[in-house]
Amino acid sequence: MRPQDRARLSEGADTLLRTAAGLLVLPAELLLYSALGVLLAVLGARSRLLQHLYLGYARLALWIGGIRLEIHGAEQAEPGRGYVTVLNHESGLDPICLIAALPRLVLRFVVKQPVMRIPVLGHALRRTGNVGVVRTDTRGDVARVREAMGRRDPEVSMVFCAEGTRSRDGALHAFKMGAFASAIACGLPILPVAVAGTYRICPKGRLRLRRGLVAIEVGAPIPVEGLSFDDRERLRDQTREAVARLRAEARRRLRERGQDPGGID
Repeated sequence: MRPQDRARLSEGADTLLRTAAGLLVLPAELLLYSALGVLLAVLGARSRLLQHLYLGYARLALWIGGIRLEIHGAEQAEPGRGYVTVLNHESGLDPICLIAALPRLVLRFVVKQPVMRIPVLGHALRRTGNVGVVRTDTRGDVARVREAMGRRDPEVSMVFCAEGTRSRDGALHAFKMGAFASAIACGLPILPVAVAGTYRICPKGRLRLRRGLVAIEVGAPIPVEGLSFDDRERLRDQTREAVARLRAEARRRLRERGQDPGGID
């Protein structure tokens, strides 16, 4: 057997084992973490304490998957303050990687309403400060996010995957408006973040967990002071340009380390 064939066979076996381990362990752990999160929230735990649950689950998932992170620009995110964090969306792993990459931030997520209806998990997400949105109702979604942000601890950042859904081809797609209208309404700066490599590891539509390297680039915050609701399109375009630059840099770093990031440049 040729060396490249042996390497391919070994990688396939490793992927199969990690996928099986993920299917066996991660749902049970997610249920456990969700139940604990609900309990702590009911007891009045602060967002910073609850973030340790998010971080613990994220690190477990990355360890099972054999996924390593290379993070650049994390110093751009100031601990103790809130942002509207805007992330590209290659894979279901993106939020997990973001939580592990920025452990000093308290992160909560804007998620689709169907996720909020999942038993235990949906309840935990609501009780710990995440927001369900419709995505076809920008003004209604902004109102829901603004209401949730009004109740949050000041250090909580809300994360939007601004493409709205995971990319099927690994490319960067158009950004929806909700994140930018919400940032202006809440008076919070945009924190642009790009992730590369998760499409190769766990693409949409494939039941697979493949070891590998994920690169994350954090950009300089984009202020929203002085902007009105009418400026949301300009803010969206400015943010997408920033995320596109960060994504290109993250993909370059992966290639420098001999890993194909997958997807489309």
